[in-house]
Amino acid sequence: MTKEKIYFIGYFLLFPLVYMIVSFLWRYVLRSNSLGEVFTDALSILAIYYFIVSFFFSIRWCKHSK
Repeated sequence: MTKEKIYFIGYFLLFPLVYMIVSFLWRYVLRSNSLGEVFTDALSILAIYYFIVSFFFSIRWCKHSK
């Protein structure tokens, strides 16, 4: 696998999945928050994360392709 594919898998699949699992375990299981609150908080944070990471990946891709 190329380095770009590994970065893509890590930043777009692995890290968000780990964050969702840890967030669910911490907020729902240990702190006993409501399930709706846990998912809306986690998904809103992931939306911001995806926006920022996509922006940096597009800049990197543009610089790399030139």
